[in-house]
Amino acid sequence: MRRTGLSLALAALLALSACTSKPEEIAEVDVAVFLAADVTVSQKSAVEQRLRSMPSVTEVSFETREQAYERQKADLKDKPDLLAALKPEYVRELLHATVSDASIAEAVVAVMAEVDGVEDVTLRIADVDPQPSRIGVVVRLKPSATDEQRAAVEKTVRALPTAKSIEFEDRDAAYERLRERCKGKGDLSTQLQPQMTHESWRFEMPLNREGSGVGELIGLDGVDGVTLAPLAML
Repeated sequence: MRRTGLSLALAALLALSACTSKPEEIAEVDVAVFLAADVTVSQKSAVEQRLRSMPSVTEVSFETREQAYERQKADLKDKPDLLAALKPEYVRELLHATVSDASIAEAVVAVMAEVDGVEDVTLRIADVDPQPSRIGVVVRLKPSATDEQRAAVEKTVRALPTAKSIEFEDRDAAYERLRERCKGKGDLSTQLQPQMTHESWRFEMPLNREGSGVGELIGLDGVDGVTLAPLAML
């Protein structure tokens, strides 16, 4: 189910790409907090309160399972294979929000993912017009990834034809980077814990639909998730 959800999320992200007259740097990130199937009323309220208290978080709204299912069907109407994979039982209630400071969006996601009643948290670049010419890509690795799987991921990343500024970041480096960025952002730096971070490959690439190869990364063993994000998040 999680792998299907990642595929659907990436399809939605890639759909943002379009011809633009003037690229702009994106400062905002859209965040989706998916609630667990067995979330309680009190947990749901606590999750929303926690999200609203996060620094730079605005425009928080709730979406029912029915609303989410109908929205995703509409989003995938021109992608029959993904539409066929979308099942009502895969859909969760969720909270939508905007993080106005892309540099701390990753920390907000990491903290919210550990809140009771939360199943998953995803982010995507804000849907603005015009879109920028380049975006960041973060390929998170599973803690259980083997050396062979890590090597395969690295080989695939480095083989991407349009990837630039490719870097590997271990968990310690990720924690220190995010903690530094969270300074002056309320108590976010104290809420962030080392175990919340991930090893990842990070790079930038053009925002277009032509031969990016990013979709191949989702299916690789050892990959926990792929995120397209503003360059400010890298």
